Amino acid sequence: MGEPRVKARLVVVGLGRMGRLHAANLAGRVAGAELVGVVDAVSDVAREIGEEHGVAWSTSLDALDADGVVIAAPTALHADLVERAARLGLHVFCEKPLGFEVGAARRAVAAANGVALQVGFQRRFDPDWVELAARLRAGELGSLMVFRCSHRNASEPHAGASLGDVFVDVAIHDLDAARWLGGEVAGVHAWERSGAACVSLRFESGALGLIDVVRRAAYGFECTAELVGSRATARAGAGARVELLRDGRASGAVARDHAERHAAAYVGELHHFGEVIRGAEPRGATGEDAVAALTLALLARRSAAIGAPVSVAEGVAA
Repeated sequence: MGEPRVKARLVVVGLGRMGRLHAANLAGRVAGAELVGVVDAVSDVAREIGEEHGVAWSTSLDALDADGVVIAAPTALHADLVERAARLGLHVFCEKPLGFEVGAARRAVAAANGVALQVGFQRRFDPDWVELAARLRAGELGSLMVFRCSHRNASEPHAGASLGDVFVDVAIHDLDAARWLGGEVAGVHAWERSGAACVSLRFESGALGLIDVVRRAAYGFECTAELVGSRATARAGAGARVELLRDGRASGAVARDHAERHAAAYVGELHHFGEVIRGAEPRGATGEDAVAALTLALLARRSAAIGAPVSVAEGVAA
């Protein structure tokens, strides 16, 4: 493949809110990659963002030369775009989820064999979430007993857009984080009401999980977590810090939205993707991780619909 480039050359496909955020980061904030083009089905939008950043623009991915692609198009298009990019030999960063159906997501992962595929679960690059993981892995907390997470938006994003329900669009982040920190999940029990949901988890290790998600929490954006271990408890996300509670000793600003709260993570995940293209060992969410998170989200939806817990062993029909 020749000498690796100093920076990976990336094209952003889909120029809604997330696509514009990724394009702006690649245009000046990501050390390991650079923006070389933008694609959107609406030519005026593609032209506007391309001219704003001084890069090539098109309504077709096939028309632009790049090392990789950042897919931020509507969810219904994700799986097909992953497959198309892979056929072109492009490395793929795809926003979550990989699609609305497990079967299509699995086919996309299979098609991406031979290129890098990283999925946009940005908490894996958020400094305080990374610190939580490090403390847990180092044994500082002892064995995990409870994973708890709150994920709340100040207002429902993308009004009128087809993004999926509260489980596939919102809780999927928390379900990925649960697997990342707590290991594989054995059972799910979920409830939903008016854009809010609660999910309880039973991990294969025996640990328990509790997740609440809210689409319209008027006070601001919240993404907090707590790991209760046999020796200590760690909390993260209220501000830019991790609190360690031990021996009777135990605050922070609330972000306005996810872009503010996860600003460093959005830059970090694309920097890492650029490094992977240039040969680094992957440490982001893989396609398999994305399929697992989608499976859990759909199982949570099923549980809420039937009003009963479900076993992960039941799986989800493709």
